[in-house]
Amino acid sequence: MRYSVVIPAVFASSAFSFPHLANIGDFQVKSELVNRQEGASGSALKPKHSTWTAPGPNDVRAPCPVLNTLANHGFLPHDGRNITLDIVTPAFKDALNVGADVAAVTFNGGLRANPEPNATWLDLDMLHTHNVVEHDGSLSRKDMALDPSNKFDPETFDAYLAFYDGASDLTVEGAANARARHALDMSKINPEFSLTQAQVPVALGETAMMLWIFNGTQGTTENPAANREYFEYLFRNERLPVELGWTPLETEFNIADLQPLLTKLQAATPAGVPLTFTPAASR
Repeated sequence: MRYSVVIPAVFASSAFSFPHLANIGDFQVKSELVNRQEGASGSALKPKHSTWTAPGPNDVRAPCPVLNTLANHGFLPHDGRNITLDIVTPAFKDALNVGADVAAVTFNGGLRANPEPNATWLDLDMLHTHNVVEHDGSLSRKDMALDPSNKFDPETFDAYLAFYDGASDLTVEGAANARARHALDMSKINPEFSLTQAQVPVALGETAMMLWIFNGTQGTTENPAANREYFEYLFRNERLPVELGWTPLETEFNIADLQPLLTKLQAATPAGVPLTFTPAASR
């Protein structure tokens, strides 16, 4: 069954420990490449793009590699706490050239995970609440029923990447296929696996944002194709791939860009692979 994907009042990617970052250390020395890029006319890079610090023992992080990355670079508070819309909006713009409308939808969706009534702020670790924003079928985390830490899991991420068959550019069609088949495989090992109709735009939106942010020379604004090297680098290191030559795109990413991408990703989902799932006990 197919559903019409519209953007709900939620859109944020989905840790308490950070073992995959243990050996990276602080990154506060600008490379020759970054210096060249910052010196170029109209460069989109900010000083924070070339400043990176791993989370400390008192810092909190989300099940979302992008939000964690922005905190590691200082675009969001490094401790991951007391984040407001007034903080998220310039962070998305300065770090990724993502517009205020996408920032607002992202923040307001995440705000639902704050247990305090009428709260106007959130801490990143609140986003671990299952089935609020965090959901089964993560591209880089085990399902919460299998590992409640929500930490980056190389095995899960590698299993997802395997569906691209070594492609260097991640197209809309390739990403739709990989996301759907990865979710299907995860549903087979987690009897509690669930992905509701309301969560489909979140899952597709995470993929759409990655396609746009890392759109390479083989893609267009209408049909982005993410540079796989950039994509992998961020997920594995929770760090922006400026060392590899990435800079934010000149074109701002807005809701008007997101909606058609969601539609294309849904349309490209392989026949016979469901968009939604219910737990095995309910089938």
